[in-house]
Amino acid sequence: MDDVKNAADVSYEVRLTAGRAGLDPSAADWEVCELENGVVKSTADVYDNLTQAEAENMAGMWTKKKEEAGL
Repeated sequence: MDDVKNAADVSYEVRLTAGRAGLDPSAADWEVCELENGVVKSTADVYDNLTQAEAENMAGMWTKKKEEAGL
């Protein structure tokens, strides 16, 4: 039960990559980040050079997998 209390709250955020305009949703200006308790713990958990739709799709896929795993 202690593992449940200490488990990180993992979520995913789609955001504009720093320094990008974000004016065109089909431009590779977006990134998806894995957050643990609201913080990016590792730059390896940031996937960039995505279109907005790709980033949204990736975040949705990871969220679904997490839910299916019961996490």
